[in-house]
Amino acid sequence: MILREQNIGFSTLDKQGPPFKLVDLDLAKADLVNAFQTRRGERVMRPNFGSIIHDLLFEPFDEDTKQAVIDDAVKIIREDPRLQMVGIDVTDLEHSLRLDIRLNYVPLDVVTSLAVEFDKTNTEAL
Repeated sequence: MILREQNIGFSTLDKQGPPFKLVDLDLAKADLVNAFQTRRGERVMRPNFGSIIHDLLFEPFDEDTKQAVIDDAVKIIREDPRLQMVGIDVTDLEHSLRLDIRLNYVPLDVVTSLAVEFDKTNTEAL
């Protein structure tokens, strides 16, 4: 029997009640979403944590902006050793910017997808 270390975390996001425990892939995805939803410079004592995508939402969506979004996503994903990016699609919608990310969860060698949406109409809460 092979024993492996299990990553365990806690989240109440989108939960109606217990259990609030997250493990392995679910925890890695939640951590990644947290990094994307945090503006870079917003986290105390961690000025490089978070994303610059919030600052790009109202820029003209040209190839330069799209590449800046992709570069930021790649940077964030590379900071988590549990994940490797397989691919990414960026879509500029009328009221949001959507990232469809394909990831490999390294500890289990599982490919999964994650959609992250940045709402252009509700930027004050970000």
